[in-house]
Amino acid sequence: MVRGIARERKHFLLSNLLKGFIYLAILLVLFLLLKQFSSEEQRYNWFGAIYDDTALIMFIFVVSELLFGIIPPEVFMLWSLETSLIGPYFFSIGVLSVISYAAGFFNFNLGRWAKDKKWIRRLGYPRFNKYLRMFRQYGGYLVIVASISPLPFSAISLLSGIGGLPLRKYLFLSLFRIVRYFAYGIALMGLDQL
Repeated sequence: MVRGIARERKHFLLSNLLKGFIYLAILLVLFLLLKQFSSEEQRYNWFGAIYDDTALIMFIFVVSELLFGIIPPEVFMLWSLETSLIGPYFFSIGVLSVISYAAGFFNFNLGRWAKDKKWIRRLGYPRFNKYLRMFRQYGGYLVIVASISPLPFSAISLLSGIGGLPLRKYLFLSLFRIVRYFAYGIALMGLDQL
């Protein structure tokens, strides 16, 4: 029984990591194609109004991270790589990763607050229920997988709070989110060198 659960968790982790790498590869190919077939001036004309507005970009990033990662964080990593508007690249990756970690922590606490609210449980959004079932099945392991894969980290953080995951355990397991940012940041930086 224990081996079956361990095997299932390993399969779950590997399949989601594979999805993450496929997603990252698609994003990298799109980035390379954009750089290959457009000039810096063209890209600036397309994205210039938003591109140089650091406060707006950071606001969009924070809102996205709070609202379950509507915009993939790699988009903001690429923005940081291209502009350096919030400092040297690895400093900006650190800033983005801490914001993402903090957004997850906010959602975790929101979940802890909401877990005893009957009116929230009655909402029963289908997608939310899917992840709640996954949380019941995998527990804290799901936090690790969401931290390093395309699963919505903030949503899983919310569920961790609702599901009663201990605070210290959540804080420790979600540190993988910061690891993910730096690993993806290194991959994106290497791509930019091509």
